Amino acid sequence: METILVIDDEEDLCRTLEKVLTKEGYRVIWITSPGPALSLLQKESPSCVLLDLKIGETDGLTVLKEIQEHDLHLPVIILTAYETVKTAVYAMKQGAFHYMAKPFDNEELKIFLLKAIEHRKLQFQLHNLKENLAGASELENTMGSSSKIREIIKLVWSVAETNINVLLLGESGTGKELVAQMIHNLSDRKGGSFVRVDCAAIPETLIENELFGHEKGAFTGATNLQKGKFEIADGGTLFLDEVGNIPANVQSKLLGILESHTFERIGGRQPIKTSVRVIAATNSDLMKNSEKDLFRLDLLYRLNEFPIHLPPLRERKEDIPLLCTRFIRQLQPEVKKEVKEIATEVLERLMEYHFPGNVRELRNIIKRAMVMSSNGCISLSELPTEIKNREKRTFTKEISVPISYGLPLIEVSRQATVQIEKQLILDALARTHNHQGKAAKILGIGQKTLYNKIKEYGI
Repeated sequence: METILVIDDEEDLCRTLEKVLTKEGYRVIWITSPGPALSLLQKESPSCVLLDLKIGETDGLTVLKEIQEHDLHLPVIILTAYETVKTAVYAMKQGAFHYMAKPFDNEELKIFLLKAIEHRKLQFQLHNLKENLAGASELENTMGSSSKIREIIKLVWSVAETNINVLLLGESGTGKELVAQMIHNLSDRKGGSFVRVDCAAIPETLIENELFGHEKGAFTGATNLQKGKFEIADGGTLFLDEVGNIPANVQSKLLGILESHTFERIGGRQPIKTSVRVIAATNSDLMKNSEKDLFRLDLLYRLNEFPIHLPPLRERKEDIPLLCTRFIRQLQPEVKKEVKEIATEVLERLMEYHFPGNVRELRNIIKRAMVMSSNGCISLSELPTEIKNREKRTFTKEISVPISYGLPLIEVSRQATVQIEKQLILDALARTHNHQGKAAKILGIGQKTLYNKIKEYGI
């Protein structure tokens, strides 16, 4: 439960805020004089402070300064009946999170409270990012610490000590090779080779030779014996990336080696025994491919003994700070720059971006930003345009609107407008995980306007 500290000399207002915010699930502590403020900050650790600009004879900006000396990142929302543009600008420059004139709208206050608390959480994540540059556990420091990644780590630990085949499923860039390497490193085969084959990058006419090798004289140009990847990986792990690209004629031979653990080189007659653990990966739907006769169903069952689905980065954004830590540490020798921190607004933009290229795209973004940074800190200017200009992002949506015939044109237009607005609001909320502030920016309207429309349309 988040704690809100209210500092205001109007006792009635304090009690009203306590009542309103308690209903929203907050724990509210209020005082009518600034004297006990610092001790309460230490004792209660509030997530946000609502501070009157004038508390009796005390200037609220003086209290703001004292709060910041105690906790620089604690968001403070200034409340006042003496609204002037000059005072508002000055309060924001002094570090106030926001400024609200009395009497204020309770719903608007709730929105800004949510934003302030989210901002504080980001500050904590940023702090953790800096600390994590030193380490954390290897697995979590490599992949993240979200609930989805923790579940994957459990699966990795469970399957690593066995010899069964693993099929890694997920979009491109989600870290399938990283997981495959982790399974190998944690297994009894870690002393053997980890051999990767990118099945999508090898021409269909060459992939059989790549996997199984050939005998001398097997075909024109085969002047020497060549071992295939299955032979090279004997005693270790063979990682078949994009296994769905293996042609049909090679699929049957792959199935044979998975069943008998023996194979023959191209042009050979002598069976070769091999002990290889196969980990396959794909970003396509192999079951649908099998229905189209593009992939053998029996081979799919062989490979799919232990499936692990890797979620896209947009479904585990809480891992972004930790991933940034890993990339900064990894890339420093390559970019030949020491980067110690990331600006808060950079982290905010990254948390809002949808990452179609997943973890690989995030790595490239961090690498580019590190190259461009000049003061040991990644700032907003170093981000790609499509990320730093988040408010300019647009999206296209085809909406079907039912038309009621027999009504006046103006009424038909009104109904159509309602349907379109409602659908666009629902889409914007879905894209921002119901964050009204972010949804309002996508729609190009104020938060209060969005709130009123949500209420009007019963969303």
